Amino acid sequence: MGFIKKTLFLFIALVAFLVALLAAADNSAEVALRFLEYETPVWPISWWMISAFVVGVVFGNLLNVVSNTRLRMDARRARKTADGRTQELDQARAQPVSQVPAET
Repeated sequence: MGFIKKTLFLFIALVAFLVALLAAADNSAEVALRFLEYETPVWPISWWMISAFVVGVVFGNLLNVVSNTRLRMDARRARKTADGRTQELDQARAQPVSQVPAET
């Protein structure tokens, strides 16, 4: 199964690279982006597309790190709670049960 995942990932990465290469070749017109009063340097459209992709990947990975860190902390806390309760249960099982005489 791991071989199929690696092969599929490499295939998808190769296709993405080819699409980016074709987009870069076809979009060579230089443009400047304008945000309110700020105007960016003049770059080819392909550079803007690639930079937007890179910013999206970086931002997505940062969100993923934050989410995974929070989930790992929750899992660690739950594991500690479960371990503590398991120890309490083991101690309770180890204690002898006192026999209460039955009243007749």
